[in-house]
Amino acid sequence: MISLSAYLPQDRCHALACGISLPPRADGAVLFADISGFTPLTEMLRQALGPRRGSEALTDQINATYAALITQVNTYRGSVIGFAGDAITCWFSAADGSVAHRATACAVGMQRAMSAFTHIPLPGGGTTALALKVAVACGSARRFVVGDPEIQSLDLLAGDTLARVAVAEHHALASEILLDEATVSALGTAARIIEWRDDPDRGERFALLGSLAAAPPVSPWPALSPAALSAAMLRPWLLPAVYQRELAGQGTFLTELRPAVALFLRFTGIDYDTDPDAHTRLDAFIRAVQGVLTRYDGALLQVVIGDKGSYLCIAFGAPVAHEDDARRAVLAALALQREAIVAGGLPPLQIGISQGIMRCGAYGSVNRHTYGILGDEVNVAARLMSMAAPGGTLVSAEIHAAVASTVAFEPRPPVRIKGKADLQLTFAVGDIYQRRASRLQEPAYDLPLVGRTDEIALASQVLHQALAGYGQILGITAEAGQGKSRLVAEIIRLAYQGHVIGYGGACHATGTRSPYLVWQPIWRAIFNSDPEASLRQQIQALQERIAIWAPERAEAIPLLGPLLGLSLPESDFTQSLEPKDRQGALHALLRDCLMAAAREAQGAGGGLLIVLEDTHWIDAASDDLLIDLVRVVQELPVLIVLAYRPRDLTQPHGLRLERLPSLTQITLGGLDTAAAEHLIRAKLLQIFPAQAGAIPDTLVSRLMERTQGNPFFLEELLNYLHDRKIDPYKDGALESLALPDSLHRLILSRLDPDDWAAAGDPEGVERDWAAFFCRLAARSLPNFEFARRAYAGIG
Repeated sequence: MISLSAYLPQDRCHALACGISLPPRADGAVLFADISGFTPLTEMLRQALGPRRGSEALTDQINATYAALITQVNTYRGSVIGFAGDAITCWFSAADGSVAHRATACAVGMQRAMSAFTHIPLPGGGTTALALKVAVACGSARRFVVGDPEIQSLDLLAGDTLARVAVAEHHALASEILLDEATVSALGTAARIIEWRDDPDRGERFALLGSLAAAPPVSPWPALSPAALSAAMLRPWLLPAVYQRELAGQGTFLTELRPAVALFLRFTGIDYDTDPDAHTRLDAFIRAVQGVLTRYDGALLQVVIGDKGSYLCIAFGAPVAHEDDARRAVLAALALQREAIVAGGLPPLQIGISQGIMRCGAYGSVNRHTYGILGDEVNVAARLMSMAAPGGTLVSAEIHAAVASTVAFEPRPPVRIKGKADLQLTFAVGDIYQRRASRLQEPAYDLPLVGRTDEIALASQVLHQALAGYGQILGITAEAGQGKSRLVAEIIRLAYQGHVIGYGGACHATGTRSPYLVWQPIWRAIFNSDPEASLRQQIQALQERIAIWAPERAEAIPLLGPLLGLSLPESDFTQSLEPKDRQGALHALLRDCLMAAAREAQGAGGGLLIVLEDTHWIDAASDDLLIDLVRVVQELPVLIVLAYRPRDLTQPHGLRLERLPSLTQITLGGLDTAAAEHLIRAKLLQIFPAQAGAIPDTLVSRLMERTQGNPFFLEELLNYLHDRKIDPYKDGALESLALPDSLHRLILSRLDPDDWAAAGDPEGVERDWAAFFCRLAARSLPNFEFARRAYAGIG
C-alpha cells in the first residue's frame, strides 16, 4: 500500500509533520526532468500482451523508472512538486545549502539511473529504450497553495525561475542536461560545459553539461514516523476518490487501461513575480474550476505553470466513470469559459478535449506518487488546446460524435496532430441547443402493462382525488428495471383522459449541483417560453403572463432568468434582495403562478399533472421548490408524480421524503408468475409474429428463475433467444442452453470482441461491473443502445 503522504511533495510532508509553514517565496533550484519513450513502449506491450496485461507491464515499467529518478531527488534532499504527463518538476531549497550542486548532481544521478532503461526487453523479442532530458535553473520562486481544501489543495511552484527552466527544457535533447547561467555561475569550475545554446525570444543562453567534477555530500530526507502525519492532515491534499480508495487499501485498483476523456485548459494573465495579488487570483480561479468540475464529476489532475501560459489537465471518467463523460466534459468547458475566467479576472481560456483509451491511475514511486492519465489521446487534447482560439474549445471527432445531439459544433478543417498518422477532424464547440419546452407527451409502449392492477387502481384513486380539487403527491419507487417509467406512462394516459394538462422533467446524475434542473423544462412550458423569439419578445410575453397570474409579484420577474435560461435585467426590488431572500421571492412568484395555472385548468374541466422522474438525483434547490409547491396544491386540482429508486441514506443529495406531507407511495417489485407469463406471451408475439402456440411451462419457470420477475430482464432474455434464432415454442429448446444468470452476464453474452476492446477489457475479465458498463455505454458501439438501456437497468 502506498502511503497517503506519497501524494505530497517531500518538503510539504516534513513541514506538516513539524507544524510549520513553507515560505511563500524562497531561493533555490528548479529541476525539470522529461522522460521519452513511454508512448511507443505502450503500443509494443499492448500488441505483445494485450491491453490488460500490457497495461500491467507498462505500470510496472513506469513505476520502476520513476522510482529510479525520485530516489535521486530524495538523495539530494529535493522535492517533487508536481507531475506533468511523463515529466516531473522538482524543487531544491537553498536553505538546505549548496543548491546548485545538489540539483545538478541529482540531474547527473538521474541520467546515470536511466542507463538501466536503455535496453528494455520486450515479451515478443527485441528491445526498446527510454530516454531522459533534464534542465536546471537557479533563482527565486513563489510557492502557492491553492484550491478548496474540501476538494483538494494543490501545491504549486511559479515565477521566472520556473519559466526559465521550461525554456531550457525546450532546447534540451534526449540524454542531455541543460543549465541556466545562474546555475553555471554557482557551480564554477566544478561544471564542464560542452556548448552554449541561445534562446533569442528571452535573450538568454543555456549550457550543455559535460560532467560534474565533484558531487556535494549526500543528505537525504529523514524518514517520517507513521504517526507523524494523520489521514485527517493528508486528506485535503488528495482527490476525494483517490483518498477513499487508498484509505481502503485499494490503491492498486486505481490503475487500468480504459476509455476516458481528457480536457486541457490553457490560461494566462497572471504575473507570478510582480503581481501582489497573484496568489489570490490564482486561488480564486482554481476554486472556480473545482466548483465547475464538482458539478460534472470531473477531476483536476494537474496544474502546470509555464513560460508561455499555464495549463490544467482535467479528466472525466477517471477516477470515476460515467456513461456520459464526453457530455460532461463539453458542458464543463462551456461553464469554465463563463465562470472561471471571471473568478480570476483572466483573459479568455483555450480548451481542448479528446476521448479514447488511456492509462488511468496512480504512478510514481513509494516516496512520491500521483494520480493521472497517460496516452495518445491525452496528447491529442493538449494539441487541441494549443490550436484553440482564446475563448474557444476544440474537440476531437469522437467527442463530437458523442455530444452532437445536444451541443452545437462548427467543423474545422482537418489538421495534422503529432503522433497521428492521418489528418484529424476537429470541431469548435458552440453552445447547448435550446429547444422549446412542450407539454408532457403520452409515452408510447409496444407491450401492455401487466401485473400492476393494484398499483393502477391506487394511482387512479389518487388521480381522481386530485381532479376533485384535493392536490395529491404520488411517489413510485422501485429498483431499476422494475417498470417505474412504464407505470408513469400509464398514469399520464389516465390523466389525459380527464383533460389534464401535463408537464414533466427529469433529474440527472450530472445535475445534483445544478439548481432547479428538473424544473427548468416544466416552467419553460408553463410560461410557453420560446427560445427562438428575441429576448425583448420573450420578456414581453413573460410580463404579460405574470400580469395575469401574479401581478403583485411583477417586481420579482428577473429572478426567473436562470430558471428560464434568460438574461433578465435586475429590477430595483431584486437588486435590493440579500442572497438568502432571493429564493424566497422566487418561490413566492412560482407558487402564485402555479395556483393560477391550476385554476385555469380547473375552469376548463381538468387539472395539472407534474411528473418528476429520477428524483433520487434531485438537486437541493429543486427539492426546496417541490416542498414549497406541495404546500399550495392541497386545495388545487394538481397531481405531482415522483419516480425514484429506493432511498440511499448515504447520498448527500436526493429527495427528502420526510418533508412531503400526504405522500402516497407505490413500491414496485418483480412480477408474479401469472403476470410474467402474460408479458412473455406479448413479447413472443412481437418478436416471433409468424409463430404461435402454447408456451412451454419450462420456458416460464426458467425465465422466472433467472429474472425474479424483473420486467426489463425478462424482455432482454427473450431478445437474447431471438438473437440466437432459438424457437422458444419448441419443447426442450432451452435444455441445452445455459441462460445468463444475471443482467451482467446477459450483456456480456451480447457483446462481440470489438465491443470488449472498445470498452477497455478485451480479455473479458472485468469485475467492476458498474465502471465497465459506464465505459461501454460511453462508446459509439454497434450495441450502444443496448448498453445504454442495460446500464439504466443495473443502475
